[in-house]
Amino acid sequence: MSTLATVERVLPYVLPAIGGAAGVIWVNTHKMDQLNPMIWIGGGILLGFVTAKLALSLLSRIG
Repeated sequence: MSTLATVERVLPYVLPAIGGAAGVIWVNTHKMDQLNPMIWIGGGILLGFVTAKLALSLLSRIG
C-alpha cells in the first residue's frame, strides 16, 4: 500500500478528531458562560470534516 493511499484512508477520521480536540481546548481556555460548549466542539469537528474533504479532493488531483 502506498503512502498516498494510507493518507487518503486516515484523513477522514483524523482531521475531525483533531478539530474536536481543538474545540475542547478552545472551550477549556476561553471561559464563555453565555455560549454552549458543544457549539465549539461540534464546530471544530465540522471544520475538520470540511478540511478532510478538501484535502481529499486535492489529493485526488495529484494522485
